[in-house]
Amino acid sequence: MSTCADVPLVEISDLTVRYPGPGRRTAVTAVDGVSFTVGRGRTVGVVGESGSGKSSIGAALFGLVPTAGGTIRFDGADITGADRAERRKLARSMQIVFQDPYGSMNPARTVGATLGEALRHNVGLDAARTRARLATALQEVGLPESALDRYPGQFSGGQRQRLAIARALAMEPSFVVCDEAVSALDLSVQAQVLNLLVRLRERHGLGYLFISHDLAIVRYLSDEIVVLYAGRVVESGPAHILGDNPGHPYTRTLLAAAPVPDPFAQAERRAGRQADRLPAIAPATVGCAFAGRCHLAVERCRTERPELRIRPSDVAVACHRYDDIAAGGADPLRINPSAPVPGPTARHPESQ
Repeated sequence: MSTCADVPLVEISDLTVRYPGPGRRTAVTAVDGVSFTVGRGRTVGVVGESGSGKSSIGAALFGLVPTAGGTIRFDGADITGADRAERRKLARSMQIVFQDPYGSMNPARTVGATLGEALRHNVGLDAARTRARLATALQEVGLPESALDRYPGQFSGGQRQRLAIARALAMEPSFVVCDEAVSALDLSVQAQVLNLLVRLRERHGLGYLFISHDLAIVRYLSDEIVVLYAGRVVESGPAHILGDNPGHPYTRTLLAAAPVPDPFAQAERRAGRQADRLPAIAPATVGCAFAGRCHLAVERCRTERPELRIRPSDVAVACHRYDDIAAGGADPLRINPSAPVPGPTARHPESQ
């Protein structure tokens, strides 16, 4: 594999992922032509509601779901159709941290037995070297070596997430996917884990793909943000620009939905929206997938798919009404109250 600094660490091009639909000959598109890159030592945040396709991207990266189109390149090499042997080699460079670390640990086995399994099978380390590397990884995440001799049920949620990070770190990867890695934690523990991820990125030059439904958290950790709606990229760009002044109605709604510490400001935000929450994700159409929920939508939005184009703000936005929003002539936070809420067949089986 290439180590040239000019080659992106991860390059996803026109990725498409489909799941079997309710009928024998039908399929539901979970990821629809998504493209972005992750640079070395950089963090790309992928944000969207449950069902937006963000976790399917992470699963496709690790070969957990088949791709229906597009390519995935890691360190310059095409890994889209990598076989099991290639995946074992990739495990030394690519790791993932899931939302529920307890679910990925055997409660009947010690932490050391669970965390050391990948090192034994994928790296070929003996017991002594495995324990030494795990002890170093635990130290980096703020846990003692004695944690290896305890069981998962003896740790708090935040400690278990640190164990999951240590397991990934022990493989000495260059790229880590964090799939809703802090969403199950309370706010104070979230902040601790996020700061830990930042320190590890700076210390080891890690590239992160940070998947979350919370735009505020993604903005804090990420260099670039990719916003997904119904499997499509509706907006992407630098985190400090997109997070402060998003250009797509859906992104602005996500930002307004994030809680703020001031109760009066929070009440004002809520009063300014016509719904306390968005209805279920609509199925993709020939036009803009968000058209059925957007009060700014015109006929063109329903018949012509908007192109993802770089705007004067240096953010790429896929919206026919972008100029109106940027000019301040429309309120993109108001949701169309008459938009029909689609039935359950409109959703794909992705869990996040």
